[in-house]
Amino acid sequence: MNQQSLRPLGLGEIIDTAFKIYARHWRALMLLVAVVVVPAGVASYLILNAAIPPDLAQQLTDPNPVIDEALLGDMLRFLGAAGLAAVIQSGAAVLASAGSMRAVAEIYLGANPDWRISLASAFRRLPAILVTGLLIVVAIGVLSSGVWLLVGVTASTSNGAGAPAAFAVIAWLIVVPWLAISWAPAIPILVIEGTSPSGALTRAFNLVRRRWWPTFGTLLTTWLIVAVLGGIASRIIQAFLPDEGGVGAGMAVSVAIAVATTPFVVSVLAVLYFDLRTRREPFDLSRLAADIGAPPPASPPETPGSQLPPSPDRPDWPPLPPDPVGDDLPPAE
Repeated sequence: MNQQSLRPLGLGEIIDTAFKIYARHWRALMLLVAVVVVPAGVASYLILNAAIPPDLAQQLTDPNPVIDEALLGDMLRFLGAAGLAAVIQSGAAVLASAGSMRAVAEIYLGANPDWRISLASAFRRLPAILVTGLLIVVAIGVLSSGVWLLVGVTASTSNGAGAPAAFAVIAWLIVVPWLAISWAPAIPILVIEGTSPSGALTRAFNLVRRRWWPTFGTLLTTWLIVAVLGGIASRIIQAFLPDEGGVGAGMAVSVAIAVATTPFVVSVLAVLYFDLRTRREPFDLSRLAADIGAPPPASPPETPGSQLPPSPDRPDWPPLPPDPVGDDLPPAE
């Protein structure tokens, strides 16, 4: 096997490789995410806290609330603030994920990622990523609107012809997850290959074709891992927060979970994307370096520090970050 080639990985190997990347580079990856997510969380908290009506809790628990013009105005202002906070947090999550994707690609090449360079690269691709997300939302939204419009029209008729509506709902339950999984590699493609939004969706579809079920299984396993570990972490964090923490406590938990889990999720998605390319086309570390504009990796003799994916004879892949003190020391025998 070529020193820089990559072999196909199974589901367990993809998750294992992502865990190794996360475990060995968690400081750099979590710092990258925190630099983006924490300020966004603080801004969202300030926006929401300023817009919360002073008597909101009382109005929500009052069995006979008095809805006057002032209360309605307060509620609309709060809904607007919540929408703005959601936009800020969503944008921060997308930027942090894209930056982490670039960092994981550099880790694959044996480099020690710099959060500034990774975020700068991701920021340049942010408009294309947002457009791609908008295209996905519009496509799924149009499909969903058509299905539920058909359901509504059918339900309003009295002839009992519900078969078309039932068929439409079943088709919707199949097609929407199929599209979502088929387009899952779009962000890695945008960050690594620098394609256009429409090109990223087409390429993602082609990469996942004939690999839909393994891709679905990998993403589902990742979601379950994050859900369980995130739930445990959330309970632990909440135990140290005041009982009446309100918006601030909720925002703190949300930010902490995002900082802790985003690097792992992105690592899985990156390794999955590399695996799909390995199976579909000639792909190695030199091609990856060319895609992201990084120096080509060296080709040393095969050692435990090899950049090849994990295997029984390479149990310590990916390599550890370079030791700033012992860089010049000869390797141990």
